[in-house]
Amino acid sequence: GVQTCALPIWSAVRAWCHRCGEGGGMRLQESAPEALARIQAQQAGDSTVGLVPPLPAVRSVSEWPPGAAVWLYKAGLSRADIGELGIYWHPPSDRVVIPYGTFYQARAYQPGRTPKYLGPTPKPRDLIVSFGTGAEIVLCEDMLSAIKVGRVTEAWAVLGVRLSEHHLATLLQRNATVAVWLDPDDAGQVGAHKIMRQLRAVGIPCRNIVSGKDPKLYSKEQIWALCASSKYT
Repeated sequence: GVQTCALPIWSAVRAWCHRCGEGGGMRLQESAPEALARIQAQQAGDSTVGLVPPLPAVRSVSEWPPGAAVWLYKAGLSRADIGELGIYWHPPSDRVVIPYGTFYQARAYQPGRTPKYLGPTPKPRDLIVSFGTGAEIVLCEDMLSAIKVGRVTEAWAVLGVRLSEHHLATLLQRNATVAVWLDPDDAGQVGAHKIMRQLRAVGIPCRNIVSGKDPKLYSKEQIWALCASSKYT
């Protein structure tokens, strides 16, 4: 069934999917004053995302606003996955926070909101955000993509489209074979080719996986197939 719920700033409906057993939400049209108030509140909240994990942390997905959980559901995460990963909603900034040890990314789930990601600055120089295990290391842009690919093999989130010196040195020490799987947009593919040149320059076997969607939007079986479809160069 569908029920209307009262939420601050926006109006929304909540729905339950009987196939996957998950709830979802959909934003209705908001007035200009509501939109202005929402944007001002988000901007004020962004200033609270500092050098420590943003607090307060709302961990119960049922208390999140419409859209926050849906963004994660679209990436194939269940409520159990969200809990196991420690992902939570940060009310002051209205962002979804993905923690990794003492590091985190606070991600805007609203289309068009900038910046898309906030996190501790500067990033620790020795930071490697890694998920999963496997003979091959797959380099992804963001943490959620690395989480998904990490279900198949070892995956690193390079947190953008550039490979750090520490990343490169660690790959050399590991004597690893590497697949570069960044997002399919122009920025992602320009970054992927630059990373490939870095890897080849130091003799690391590598390949570029180009897909129609971000890695996080594929199922485990599709990730297996895509990882098996490209060759090393």
